[in-house]
Amino acid sequence: MSTNTSSSIPSAGSGRRVLHTDDPSEFLAETRISLKQAPTDCLILLGHGGHSGHEVVPVVTTSSLSDLFADDRMTHLHTLLGMLLDKGMTRGAAMLVLGDGYEEIAPDLVEDITILSASRLLLTASSLLPDPFPLDAVWVVGNSEGRRVLLGSPDGDGERILVSPPRPLRDFAETRAAAGEVYTGRLVPLRGDRRAAVGRLEAVPRSLRLERTGLAARCDPGTLFAEARGALGRLQASSRGPEAPGFVTDCERVASLLSAVAVDRLHWELLAQCVDLGNAATINREELLQLLVRDGSWRPHEDVCAGGSWYEALSTLREIARGAMTELPIAQRGIAREAWRGLTAMLVILSWWNHRFSTGGCFVDELWEREPESSLAPLLARMTDTPIFPAWWPST
Repeated sequence: MSTNTSSSIPSAGSGRRVLHTDDPSEFLAETRISLKQAPTDCLILLGHGGHSGHEVVPVVTTSSLSDLFADDRMTHLHTLLGMLLDKGMTRGAAMLVLGDGYEEIAPDLVEDITILSASRLLLTASSLLPDPFPLDAVWVVGNSEGRRVLLGSPDGDGERILVSPPRPLRDFAETRAAAGEVYTGRLVPLRGDRRAAVGRLEAVPRSLRLERTGLAARCDPGTLFAEARGALGRLQASSRGPEAPGFVTDCERVASLLSAVAVDRLHWELLAQCVDLGNAATINREELLQLLVRDGSWRPHEDVCAGGSWYEALSTLREIARGAMTELPIAQRGIAREAWRGLTAMLVILSWWNHRFSTGGCFVDELWEREPESSLAPLLARMTDTPIFPAWWPST
């Protein structure tokens, strides 16, 4: 299982500067745009340079909300806040997101988290670190409302916690942040759009024909991946399913890619090609992880970051492989399972390379749950949970 140091920061090349922390709707929307995913059941921490006079690129990190209730929660908060201090941040803001911020949550739960978790965070930031880390704003959002939590002047019994009246959350599409994305051409799809596109692939897993790829096969997984990406685009764009022209041919392209990445050597080669993308050199396949840990010149291209075309295609192919594990004849299910495992490992490493340790940890949890005896899961878990940091940092 993922541990308390899991976190995420904006993808490379995003160029985002998270602002408007005085408005919970904008704070939540900017985080969603920066991380290219809707924050859910998590703590968001934004670190910036305050008014120190030198330029520091803001860093946003998310961590599972459950970590705030773990036995070593104080260590967890120290780790997150210390990481921001180490990167030159001098102050910040925070938000605790219940559900996705909009879905219905029990009022008692909202109140408990508002008082207990938000106050714990404030007190830790202000007094428990060797170097205080002022939080300009701490929000708790749930039930389509946001409440701001502040430290009041101490009274005779200790610290006072002040909670503002609830403030309605505007829908993501109604925020200035979303409008800015439209203006610049970087629109983040609404979740309903993504669900509709994924729903159009429902017939694909049972329409595949997977064949065992030989260990010595000379196929290029990069070429197969390019063909599969094109096929996915056509399959997602059509609402006709199996009746669409080219459906069978496109399923064959998807099947060829899945059959290839079921082989360890080939999914590792595809991962290496993801690392090569946008970099001047070709990475040594035998030392790929070691180089990413010690050489900061290797930086992820935006296409292999969350929201990028390659990353999203790998995520979609992984879901198709998951469906094929139950939809296909028994003889092909083992291939689908191996393809799912290979794609999961790739996404863990790409998430880790983007400093998205929480996302990578979720993938590892799925791998461990489905394959408790996995020899791969412990290695991947160590990378995301400890965490072992990639050599590059988005603010450099």
